[in-house]
This record gives sequence, structure tokens and C-alpha cells, in this order.
Amino acid sequence: MKYLFCNVGWMKRYDGIYNDKPERGGAYNKNDTGHEACNFTEVDNQIFGYVRPTGQIKLEKLGASKSDESIDDVLVIWTAGPDSGGTAVVGWYKHATVFRHEQFLNLESIKHKESGINIFRIKAHKDNVTLLPMEQRHLMIPRAVKGGIGQSNVWFANTEDSNQYTRPILEFIEGYDFSDIIPDIDFSALEGNPRLLAHIKRERNQKIVKLKKRQILERTGKLVCEVCSFDFKKVYGVLGEDFCEIHHLIKLADAEKQVETTLSDLAVVCSNCHRMLHRDSPMKTLSQLKSLVLSGNYY
Repeated sequence: MKYLFCNVGWMKRYDGIYNDKPERGGAYNKNDTGHEACNFTEVDNQIFGYVRPTGQIKLEKLGASKSDESIDDVLVIWTAGPDSGGTAVVGWYKHATVFRHEQFLNLESIKHKESGINIFRIKAHKDNVTLLPMEQRHLMIPRAVKGGIGQSNVWFANTEDSNQYTRPILEFIEGYDFSDIIPDIDFSALEGNPRLLAHIKRERNQKIVKLKKRQILERTGKLVCEVCSFDFKKVYGVLGEDFCEIHHLIKLADAEKQVETTLSDLAVVCSNCHRMLHRDSPMKTLSQLKSLVLSGNYY
């Protein structure tokens, strides 16, 4: 499979600049509008994307010859960095055509014209593109680590060290389900924060949650909040049996570098304490919140 990661500015819709100007990164025209502003705008059944590499896009790294000006059937994965930090997958083009150099857009498009955009680097049919809604932008790619994204806006991810980061992304794309959102979450608080979204996604992994519950029950015989000692079964009886929430202890900025979650990374908490842990930035530790609860100093 040929795939290419392209990093652009953060936007909600990528469908013109009206109420949706790119943030952090990307390439800008003379009107300070990101060229990626129309990366998911449909024009005659086609989508035209832009990324700003350093010079040309080296198609030979995708299997083309050095004389080829374009290559077809590439999976292009778009990433962006929100104000909250990190780099998240925001969408993709399947079966895309990638061009070595900038191409001029000769088709009529009101949104492109309004945005001052007349060039592109990548194109795909509208039926082969997916833009992730904000609540599904939880796939993070680390920077400044071996195998992660470097400083370039174009990443070929063609080293063995990159596999640990690209594998879950490719699996997610292959099995993507638009309805796969995290239940019982106020997404207004998470919008623009894929690090926190990824963190909560890990906490809702049912396989690891069950293993953690089993470990604690075998060790102590009960599920008690590690912050305030609340016991759901003791308070609610049978209704609260085998119930608790699981909190991921790794800090948000460090978690994206972690490939697998271990049971020691998790803690048993009650619903209230769990929400309080996530309410601060940076996230409080269990001991910090426990001290707050014991002192009664909530203000």
C-alpha cells in the first residue's frame, strides 16, 4: 500500500474560509488564508487538496520514477495540530493522485475563489474522501521521537520505527465507522483537543477495562475509588456491583508516544473524581486530587 501523511492547519470543515480559518501551520496566500482551507470542498465530483512541502513531493518514495510528475492510488492521510497541542489525524483521501509540483485549479469554484485558492497538490474523487468530525479526531502521531513525524509537512512513514504509529491508523481507516463516537461525553469541552479525546478513548477500551477490574477484584475483593474511597456496591447494592470508572494515569502529552496501555497505567475511580481529574489542564494526579478532597479546600 502506498500512503502519505500531509500536515496542514487545523480546521473544522476544510470547506472554505467562512467561519473556519486554518490555525497552526499550513501554507498561506497573500490574504493570509490557508491554502488547505478547501481541502474537502467538492468541485465537479473531485476534491483538491493542498500541502506545503519543502520543495517538491518526492514521488519516488511512493514507488514512482524520478521523471514521473504524478502517481495514482495513494492513501493520503491528513494531519493537523490544534491549539491544545499534538498532531492528530483529521481525515484521508483514498485512491488519490499525488503531484510532484503544484497544479493550477482550472475549474470554477466559488469557495476556492472566495478563499483565494487556485493551486493544489493532490486530488481524489469525492466518494473516496473522509473528513473526521471533531469528536473522532483522537488518533495522535508523536513528533520528536524515533519513528514519529519530523518537522516536514510531508511524511512518508517508510521506516521500520514508524510502523508502531502507522499501524493503528491504517487499521482505523480500514474499519472506519462514522457512528463510532464515545458515549456519555460532552464534546463541547473536547472540541479542538484530540489529546484529551485520545486519552478518554483509551479509558473506554472495554478489553483493558475488564482486565483492570478483574485484577483489582482478585487483589482486594472490591472496586473502590482510589481518590475518595467511594464504593459503588456498598452504596447502591447489587445495582453498583462490578461498577467503577477507569482512569489513564499517563499525562496527555506523553500518552501519544505510548503504543500499548498496561494495567499499571490505569486506576479505579468514581465518576465524580474522574471528571475532576480531567477538568484541569494539566491533568491532576491522583495524589493531588486526593489531597484536595481530604483537605476540603475546593476553592
